[in-house]
Amino acid sequence: MISFQNVSLEYRLGKYALENLSFDLKSGSFTFLNGHSGAGKSSLLQLIARLTRPTSGDIQVGNIVYSELGVRQERALRQQMGIVFQDNQLLHDRNVFDNIALPLIIGGYHFDDIKLRVNAALTKVGLGQRGAEKPINLSGGEQQRVGIARAVVARPKLLLADEPTGNLDSEMSQEIMQLLMHFNASGVTVVFATHDEHLLQTYPFQRLTLANGQLIHDEAKSTQSAHGSRKHSATRKVSS
Repeated sequence: MISFQNVSLEYRLGKYALENLSFDLKSGSFTFLNGHSGAGKSSLLQLIARLTRPTSGDIQVGNIVYSELGVRQERALRQQMGIVFQDNQLLHDRNVFDNIALPLIIGGYHFDDIKLRVNAALTKVGLGQRGAEKPINLSGGEQQRVGIARAVVARPKLLLADEPTGNLDSEMSQEIMQLLMHFNASGVTVVFATHDEHLLQTYPFQRLTLANGQLIHDEAKSTQSAHGSRKHSATRKVSS
């Protein structure tokens, strides 16, 4: 699903946000991207999302090779992924329904389809009756749920989450994890950036660990063959 081959991102001459990263993540996997603040987690997610371009090396998502991307392919790539931000990035002058509908409106969906998809997404994140409300009337955890609904409303194959629990208490963090695990169980590939040690210890998913822009531990290689059993174990642990 995701392949990095000798990828570097230079932000100033001789200074690297990411340096010589190579790894592969399988379709349907759930991967923690961890490391200290400033390790390069957000930069890596931005490269996957095509919000930033690498200085060197190549990236592939699905059958799309980034170095060969044309305009049409770039649009197709973005339609395959959803992004969940730490600070939600909701539009506070619009209601919850309109916030979630935004990717579909940009994608040119018919209104009837938008209505069905948005209502389904609201139900999945437990906000089925809150579509008419403004985000300011929701709690922090509920706002993050809106962000997740917006990220998945177009039914992406890949979900990128950049510290989505960073501003939430422990209980809300657990709820957000359950939601992301639910989407992962339905086949969505999830890459979850975090430095929350409690989450890392509680959920035994594979990890990519960064330090100073370098990959210092690639647990994906050793865990992908056992991914199914690990995912089941994590789900069972939470529900007990």
